[in-house]
Amino acid sequence: MKLAYPPLRLLLPLLILIGGSLALLFVLFVARPYLLYLTDNNARTEISYSVNRLQGTLEYMLLRGDEEGVQREIAAASMRRYVKHLVVLDNENRVLASSSLADRGQTFDQLFLHLPDSFIQQIQSSGSLSFYDSPEEDTIYGAAPVSLPDADKPRQMARGTVVIEVDTRLLGNNLLGRIDNFFLWIAGFILLSAPLVWYAGERYINRRLARIMGSIEAMEAGDYDREVKLGGGDELGQIANALNRLATSIRSSREELKKQNALFDEVMRHIPALVSIVSEDGHFVYANRRFQAFYKVDPAKNGLDLDATFNTGITRRHRELNRQVLARGGPMQLHLTTEFEGRETTWFMVKFPLLRGEVRSVCTVSLDITEQETNEQLVNISRRIFENTSEGIVISDREQRIVEVNDSFARMNGSSKEELIGRRMELVDSSLSGAGVKERVEAAIAVKGSWQGELSCRRSDGSTYPARLSVSAIRDRHNRQDGFFAIYQDISSEKAAEESLQQLAYNDALTGLYNRASFKRHLQEALERMKRYDEQFAVLFIDLDRFKEVNDSFGHECGDSLLELVADRLRDQLREVDLACRLGGDEFTVLVPHVDQTEGLAVIANKLIAAISEPYLVDGHELFIGCSIGIAVAPADGEESDLLMRNADAAMYHAKESGRGCHAFFDSEIDDRNRRRIQIKNGLRLARARGELSLAYQPEVDPVSGEVKIYEALMRWYSNEIGFVSPVEFIAVAEESELIEDLTEWLIGQVAEDCRQAPLNAAKISINLSPRQFRSESWLRQINAAVASGAVDPRRLCIEVTESALVEDFSRAHAQLQQMKKLGIEVAIDDFGTGYSSLSYLKRMPIDYLKIDRSFVADIGQDTDDQTIVETVIVMAHALGLKVVAEGAENEQQVAFLRKNHCDLIQGYYYAKPALLHDLAREQLNTH
Repeated sequence: MKLAYPPLRLLLPLLILIGGSLALLFVLFVARPYLLYLTDNNARTEISYSVNRLQGTLEYMLLRGDEEGVQREIAAASMRRYVKHLVVLDNENRVLASSSLADRGQTFDQLFLHLPDSFIQQIQSSGSLSFYDSPEEDTIYGAAPVSLPDADKPRQMARGTVVIEVDTRLLGNNLLGRIDNFFLWIAGFILLSAPLVWYAGERYINRRLARIMGSIEAMEAGDYDREVKLGGGDELGQIANALNRLATSIRSSREELKKQNALFDEVMRHIPALVSIVSEDGHFVYANRRFQAFYKVDPAKNGLDLDATFNTGITRRHRELNRQVLARGGPMQLHLTTEFEGRETTWFMVKFPLLRGEVRSVCTVSLDITEQETNEQLVNISRRIFENTSEGIVISDREQRIVEVNDSFARMNGSSKEELIGRRMELVDSSLSGAGVKERVEAAIAVKGSWQGELSCRRSDGSTYPARLSVSAIRDRHNRQDGFFAIYQDISSEKAAEESLQQLAYNDALTGLYNRASFKRHLQEALERMKRYDEQFAVLFIDLDRFKEVNDSFGHECGDSLLELVADRLRDQLREVDLACRLGGDEFTVLVPHVDQTEGLAVIANKLIAAISEPYLVDGHELFIGCSIGIAVAPADGEESDLLMRNADAAMYHAKESGRGCHAFFDSEIDDRNRRRIQIKNGLRLARARGELSLAYQPEVDPVSGEVKIYEALMRWYSNEIGFVSPVEFIAVAEESELIEDLTEWLIGQVAEDCRQAPLNAAKISINLSPRQFRSESWLRQINAAVASGAVDPRRLCIEVTESALVEDFSRAHAQLQQMKKLGIEVAIDDFGTGYSSLSYLKRMPIDYLKIDRSFVADIGQDTDDQTIVETVIVMAHALGLKVVAEGAENEQQVAFLRKNHCDLIQGYYYAKPALLHDLAREQLNTH
């Protein structure tokens, strides 16, 4: 509530009245009591003086017996106006002398004195002067002892009393009366002057104040041009002058502010950025025209906020960023990618706080750098192509001085890039190309701007090589020739290939060993010789271990060099009669004739394994591979070429399954294993119809909250004929045939049925796909059909694939998984760390999860290398925006380590074992 103050014109009279009243109160309650106090002290002093003087005089006269003299002295002292009574009493309290002659001879009790008897007795006993106040009479009594001659005892003195009564009103009344009159005059003057002052204020001050108030009201209404015309040098005049100066200053500031606002509006109209100001609660305070045009909003009219302008994700991001800016109290720079109306835009964004008292807001300046980032990406791609292409590229100026060159040309020339840059180099060497070639090349460039052809080039060491050259002129903005762009392709291999085409018909082009066709021809000749001369021979089937890893890590060029070295070591270890062949890829065979005992074959196999397992130095890289060898002996293991090769191949796979880096002879056990594989294959064809298949579910748990996020569906098969068959066995058999498609169809249908029942009715379910399935699109059709029919909710489905699926055919796998992502299905890479996928695959693949293989998790707490690998995979996955699932966690130490390193999900026996659906609800989940 606003308080009401009295007007200024009434304030001065009111102050005068208050001052007069305070003066009267001061006289009544301060000055007058103080004067009375002074009067009382004066009376006592006067009494003391009179009594002391009379005391000595009276004693002298009484000793001489001069009673008449005593009476005269008393009468003389009583002449003072303020003395009411003066009495001398003897020792029996009879009046010896008095200011009233009628009192002589009377006793004290007969006198009209308002003194108690005890006071007289006190005076006679104390022997000193004492006072007694009588307020009802406004008098003070003073009494003192007087020595008298004792008539009964002439030699002794008696004690009488002299008493004086003083009227205090008469003693100080004159002074008090004058003071009272003085203050009465002052009070009267104050009461009379107050109306005059009020009248003067009404006539003079009020008009001046009215002008000042009118000017203030005009300023309050926004009119700063009105001047207060008020003369005089008093305070009101000074106030008027101050108001005039204030109005002038405000007018000047307003004009300057208008200019600044106009400048601000001009800047905001033309700035190529989106500018907005958002309050702390998310409402728009300001947005420039570019912002309004881009988002098609007008915050000033519509009162929009972040929720009404952006989608939920962008709104949440902006609110969090604004909160951080306000918390830190300083600016923030960032890059942010948003999507609006189907358009994805990358912004360079600056946010800074605006604090106006208690009102806090955040200003955001956003610059569209989508095109810039695209251009930078294209430049980077061009740079990578320039640096990594196998062709040599040279860029020179108009004087043919090299300004840039790639690594391929440096290697081709036999020099370093630093040595070549700045050197002048003839694009066409006249001494090698023949007469007139250089002139024809220069003429073609001058006319057409480019030339292509083959010629000979010289390396820095003087050696020559054939090359295919493509050279183009570089022109500046004025279409003047400014330099040259030349691409050199070393075609030495092409020339050598042409020269050895006949040899390639029988030998492997890379290693120089016999090729597949030659080996089959020699194998058939060996079989015919065996039948004719009853001569045993053997076939060694060799498959390199870890060769694919080398190819993926260092490239096919490095892999080819490695294969050449392997071929050289095969030649070194074999006899002249032995025949080595490269079937293709990393598969080799050796035909060993004249076999008498199998022990000799084992020696040969071990020598080959030892030689191939030695380290290789290729392009500065030290590489380690191994090999597995299968051995089949004719005629015991077959009398036909295909059977011998198949049995040698089976023995080789048995060697791989035995641990790699070893050899195996074909025998009955391998044959039994093959028969079991056939039995599994036949039983698997009927397993679905017989109802022998089932699904077990194992949860993937959030290690922080203990909540189950995903259930992985694991296929189980209990055959009525064979018994329980491990998934490792029947999945491998199914992958070799078309049965994997039938199993996948059953799996999808069963998951669709199970996910309607608790506890799967509210959970996400993941299913595993074989790498072989990516060779066709049948599984895509099955999932699309399940989603289209409503049997499966794609948002509750996750596809798990192994790394080998990515490596075999990246483009096909990428396209198929991209279709899953469009449906809303998530993708996980299973057994990560055991395959050979590269980071480029992970970056380009549409995946959501990485599942760390259980072999790394099992050694947590025992192997620091595995711990480092797990930490690195988690950090790498999070940097790529992927979630991480750790498989095979079985103890608290492993779970604690994974939780500490922010692993998103954990799967393993520590939480729960795989369980069938009817047992899943009863399964006790360990969340400790």
